[in-house]
Order: sequence, then structure tokens, then C-alpha cells
Amino acid sequence: MVDVGDWWRKLGVGVGTRVSRAIALAGLGVWATALPAHSAETIIVSYGALERRIPIADLEAFAQGQDLSPQLVTYARYAELTESDLVALRDILTKRAELSHVDLSQFLYTAQGKTLLELLGGIIQTPARQSGFSAIRAGVILAAADDTAGLSILNFLKKYPTPGIRIDLAQGLSVAESVFVTLDHAERAFTLVHALAAESAQQASPESILATQQLLFELPRFDVTQELIRLPARQVEATLFLPQPRLSGQPWPEEIPVVVISHGLGDGRTSYDYLANFLAERGFAVASLDHPGSNSQQIAQLLAGLSPELIDDREFANRPIDVSELLDELTQFATTRPDFRDRLNTDNVGVIGHSFGGYTALALGGATYSPDSLSQACEPQPDYLNPSLLLQCQAFGVMDEFQRFRDDRVRAVLAVNPVGRDIFGPSGFSNISVPTMIFSATDDTVAPALPEQIEPFTWLQTPSRYLVLASDTTHFSVIDWDPTNEPLIAVPEGLLGTSPELAKDYLQTLSLVFMLRHLRQDSRYDSALTAQFIESSVVRSPLMPLSLINNLRAEALDQAINGDDLLTDLRPARSSKQKRIWADSANSPR
Repeated sequence: MVDVGDWWRKLGVGVGTRVSRAIALAGLGVWATALPAHSAETIIVSYGALERRIPIADLEAFAQGQDLSPQLVTYARYAELTESDLVALRDILTKRAELSHVDLSQFLYTAQGKTLLELLGGIIQTPARQSGFSAIRAGVILAAADDTAGLSILNFLKKYPTPGIRIDLAQGLSVAESVFVTLDHAERAFTLVHALAAESAQQASPESILATQQLLFELPRFDVTQELIRLPARQVEATLFLPQPRLSGQPWPEEIPVVVISHGLGDGRTSYDYLANFLAERGFAVASLDHPGSNSQQIAQLLAGLSPELIDDREFANRPIDVSELLDELTQFATTRPDFRDRLNTDNVGVIGHSFGGYTALALGGATYSPDSLSQACEPQPDYLNPSLLLQCQAFGVMDEFQRFRDDRVRAVLAVNPVGRDIFGPSGFSNISVPTMIFSATDDTVAPALPEQIEPFTWLQTPSRYLVLASDTTHFSVIDWDPTNEPLIAVPEGLLGTSPELAKDYLQTLSLVFMLRHLRQDSRYDSALTAQFIESSVVRSPLMPLSLINNLRAEALDQAINGDDLLTDLRPARSSKQKRIWADSANSPR
């Protein structure tokens, strides 16, 4: 793979190893996005008043194994590309993305797809310097529909439906710079969280950790039965996992708290059966529900052309309402079951939500809408480095009608890779009054950890708050994919993280101790919600480091990510060198 991080260093920017690797991946993505913006015959690369033209045929010949043309040799020399870089570039140009042209077409006509095209259109333009919005969409779909070559960068260039593709290099470099700064800030934030957790862990009391581990070991285990719960109004279905005495004479818990699990966009309730069973085996009643307007069936409807949008705006309101109505139904259910009538406590509820389900959990915990925050994030265009904003910006559609979804029966929330930073903003997060745990992943590219979880954590005012940061983990690591059913949109194995099984183990343990402490009100588990306990070998694996902190000041985070920014002094020099190279190349062979 091309080390784009090394290219940055050649331009005078020194970064750490991990940041370099991240920038390498991001840089390839930016370059890959930029390259396709050129036409079926010619790529026009403009930088201010300067302009260069590259025949697509030269790139195609190179991709097919021929030597670089004289013009490409000149560009490669100025970019200081090595032989290994060129080998990787050849692979980048021809590598196919196995995506259906029908699925792509359906997505690119949704509100989210149009927003993405608008963002790309500022860099990838027509020869007349107009936005490439429509041409990009056509080129992508035509390339994906080509059974022979498929969707690759090279084939996209050939399918682009204008004589030339113009790339605004200044805009492209601005995007690359934003990627670098964003990744650098995220790395600094991760370092801060890990350092705070490590410092706290040094204060460990081995006796209290051993006592907590013993408590977990001695926790009674139950058999689990399942009930199907239906809510006819919106055709919501939920699986209710109920604990049952495993042995003859085994006592029932005096009270059985309820935990509700809310899935993410395009997912379903079965993806969290592993977590529901785990908690039910330890004495909780767990209800895992499907949200009809944002589950896998909704995605199937979209891809089949039966739905014009990824989701309807009202899904931001429907989701928390689904949970509240489910709790009403569970209250009625308990009255029909003598074994649960006096035990199932639907006034003592914890909500676990993943991604869009994390938004759902936070809303039920008291987070309120912030129109000003969302407006600033979405207008005129959302941040292209935070893909979750493509979803969040739709919340405008319900903000006037709904203000809060707080359900007083919800006593604790665990938000896993949540989205919602700009829906709620600082004021909305400060309205959460129940114990809150936010689970974040360092390699989450869908709901990036720094903007979507770490910074919002600093806005929480509830006394019982926890931020968990899992290294080498992605947005998809905690989802239990059903091996018997092929997902509608396959997630590449590389996007599942270093060890998905370990990530799920982490979530099980954290969910258990969090709910034991805050639903059962068992203060003996206080020590389980500390960095000391997380650092213990029973919980944490060197394969995928895990950190937990209980507090983080916004000022400390800001200082960590913005202090002594090495880039400040280096950016002008880099810009000057780029301009010189560009100007010098004016005399190179065309």
C-alpha cells in the first residue's frame, strides 16, 4: 500500500506512526475521490490560474502495465513516487468495488446521496468549472453497471459523461489538509483519554478489584425464555428475553429490571441477541426491538425502489416513541404472567443503543434538540469528514414538532458509537440527568469518536457518567452478523476491527456492571466502573486496549487537541512548495 503518510513527511510534515498510517488511508481515499473527477478523454487539473491536462489514455496504459508516459514521469518525479508507490497506484486505479449499480442508484438519489454528491461536486467539476454533481452520479452508476470492468477509478474516469473531468486541486488539497488535521486531533484526544485512564488505574486497590471479580463470578445464572411482543400501530416487533430459575428451588430475583436494546440504521434486533441473552442469563428482562422505519427492511425497500429515502424524517421521533410504547406493552404483559406480575419492574429501565440506537437511548435519557447546533453543522453543507451528519441533518424535519422524548421510566442509558452530537449540542447533552455510559471506538469512520462521543461526553452534567474508548475497534465491531443470512450491504472484513468477538465481550461486561450498579442500585459495583477494574486482566486484553474515564473537562480536551500544533508553522511552507512544483511543471512535457 502506498504510504501517503510518507509523502506528507516528504513535504515537511512530521507525524506519529499511527497518525501517518491513518493519513495514508485517508489520503488514498481523497486522492481516489479526486482522480475520478476527470473526463472520459482528459483530466484537467487546475490550481488557481494554472492548469494541466492528462490524457485518460496515459493512465489506462499505465494501469494495464505499460511504462509511464513522459508527462506522467514528470509528475511522478515531482511527487517523489517510488517504485512501490507506482505499483500501489496501479492497483488503486483498477481495483473494483463490488457494488450493485441499482443499489448505488437508489442511494445516490436519496437526500444523503445528493448531499454527498454536492460535497464531491466542489472538487470534481465539469470542464466549464461547474459542479460535477450529475456527472459524478452518472459516471459512478455507469461504471458499476459495466459487467466487464466494474466500478473502479479508471472505469469511472472513462464513464464520466463529459469530454473532460476538471479537478480543483486547491479544493482537493484543502480536503486533504482537513483530513490530516482531523486525524491529528482525534489521535491527540485518544492519547489524552488513554493517559487519564492509565493515571487513574495506578490508584488501584487490588482488594476491591478482586472483590468485584468475585461478585461477578458468584452472580446467579438463569435459563432464558423468549416471548414475541408486537405493537400493531407501527408494526413494531420485539423479542423479550426473560430469566427463569435454572435449578429446582433456585430463588427468583425480588425485582427484575428491564433493559431495552435499540439497533442502528439498517440493522435489526437479532444482531444483539448475544447481548440480550447474556444479560437475561444474569437476571435482567431484556427487550430487543425492531424500528420499522430504519431497520434492514427499510434498506431493502430503498434498494428495491419502493422507498425514495434512506429514512423518513419522523424516524427521529418514532424511535424513542417506539421504546416508550414498548414499555407500556411490557407493563400490560406482566399483568398476564403470574411469575412476573410482581417482579418485572418497567419503571426501572436501562436502554442500550447502537449508532442511531445510541441517539434513541440519549433522547430517552433526557437529551433535547438544539436547532442552533444542527443548523451550524448542516448549513450550508455538513462536514464531509463526519458521515453521520448525512443522517443527523434530517432531524430538522421534526424539531419544530417534538422537543423532548425523556421517559421517566428510563434510569440509565448506554450509548454505543452513538450519533447525535449536533442534534443535541451542548445544551441538549447537559439535560441528561440519568447515569450515562458512552462507548466509543478509535477506528469508527461512520460516527467518528472525537466529534460524536468524546466531545459530547464533556457536555454531560449527570454525576454518573462514563466514557469507554476501545482501540482498534470500528463502528461495526459489536454487531453480531447472522451467518445464515447474507446482509443487504456486505461489510468488508477489514471494517469489523481487530477482534469483533473481543469487542462484543467488552460490551457484555460493561453492560452488565453498568446495569447492576444503576438499575439494581448495587454500590458494590462502583469499583467495576473504574479504570482500575478495566485494566484488570479479567476485562482488558492487550489485543484491543480499553480505557475508561469518569470525567473530562472541555478545556482539557481543547488544550490537548489544539495545543502546540506542529502544522501551524509547516502549512505555509508546504503550500509554497506545492505552488513551486506546480509552476515548474508548466515547462514539462504535455
